[in-house]
Amino acid sequence: MDGVLWAVPEISDNHTWVDERLENIPVPVLFVAMQPRKGITSVSTDNYQGGIMATQHLLDCGRKRIGHISGPMGWWEADERKRGWQETLSSVGIEISDQHCVEGNWSPASGEQAFKELIESFPDMDGVFVANDQMSLSVLREASRRGICVPNQLAVVGFDGIPESASFYPSLTTVSQDLQLLGEEAVQNVVQMIQARQSNQSIIAQSRFIKPTLVVRESTKPISIISKSVQS
Repeated sequence: MDGVLWAVPEISDNHTWVDERLENIPVPVLFVAMQPRKGITSVSTDNYQGGIMATQHLLDCGRKRIGHISGPMGWWEADERKRGWQETLSSVGIEISDQHCVEGNWSPASGEQAFKELIESFPDMDGVFVANDQMSLSVLREASRRGICVPNQLAVVGFDGIPESASFYPSLTTVSQDLQLLGEEAVQNVVQMIQARQSNQSIIAQSRFIKPTLVVRESTKPISIISKSVQS
């Protein structure tokens, strides 16, 4: 074996071993989806930036009461997406509380339960950033069951950009992460590390973030456009 791609999500303290044991591994190791650490090479989606993009889009649509359904806390990617939501709202003077966020576990079932809890604790919510597309599907369905019109009454943004998100009803606005590019960058970097080691060259550790993109679809719409369509 010439090198290792460590593609295990960072959850709680499951990566703390690298601080003591990584130097004992005789081949280059590159980490995928890990919080940046000094002296360690990693490639990750910029989940924090994605959380900002999702929340800012809802603000740009005129939404002021924006809730969040997070992934499991302690999971680095979920924490970063939630941090983007929190700091974006705080930057424009919107106060948030524990009643404005409910935790899911990435599954559609948890998204349904989280939305039920969130709508009870935050009944005047007019926008919601959901931490992945799987949970968003249940949010759209449960909103329909309750007679909540998306996007007129509630704008919804997901995260991931799974192919099915375009086929939801309404089609889902989402923050798309390029997992193919993430994989390509990871392989290219670990190959460079292997080649450097074989040539007795020093390996410069670096953390690289892949910026996600916002894909706007039918589940979000500016309030001004909604008002005009209602008047007409």
